[in-house]
Amino acid sequence: MRSKACAVAVLSAAMAAGCGGPKGRAVPGQQISGEPVSVVEFTTEGAWVNYDEPYDTFGLALASEIAAELRNRGHRAEVVRAGGTPARGTVVRGRVALIDGGSRAARVLIGFGAGGGRFAAEGEVMRADGTQLGTFRDERVASGMANMWGGSARDLVQKCIRTVGRDIAEMIDTGQYRR
Repeated sequence: MRSKACAVAVLSAAMAAGCGGPKGRAVPGQQISGEPVSVVEFTTEGAWVNYDEPYDTFGLALASEIAAELRNRGHRAEVVRAGGTPARGTVVRGRVALIDGGSRAARVLIGFGAGGGRFAAEGEVMRADGTQLGTFRDERVASGMANMWGGSARDLVQKCIRTVGRDIAEMIDTGQYRR
């Protein structure tokens, strides 16, 4: 009976670890208030990278995810490519801090969330007049095997990008920023 309880505890811990909840504590900032939001393509310059495929589109993918989620929440939001000019209103700028495709071998041989992909981004939200509304950092881990060969690092990182984008949009919408 005791070994069964231990097995359940280990499985529960492994499953919880695979969820990869947001890290950092919430710090009150300011909410956006009806003005349009320009989400500038995040830079990948200086990111810690453990990923074997091209990742030059990840900054744009993240900005697109943030803008889409802000629109879902009722805000006027647009994506601005790097080098573009944001509209007047609120501007979100940031950088991708971490891209980690994880370990396919660990996903196959160990399982239980081992070898998952990770993705992190950080940045700031400012009004056009220079007033800072908040700064943020978010990191997520995605685990799971899409097939018996351990699944794709790209799929796991893409899953993280979607979740980080939704997290950052929530921070902007609520004014509760995590660092």
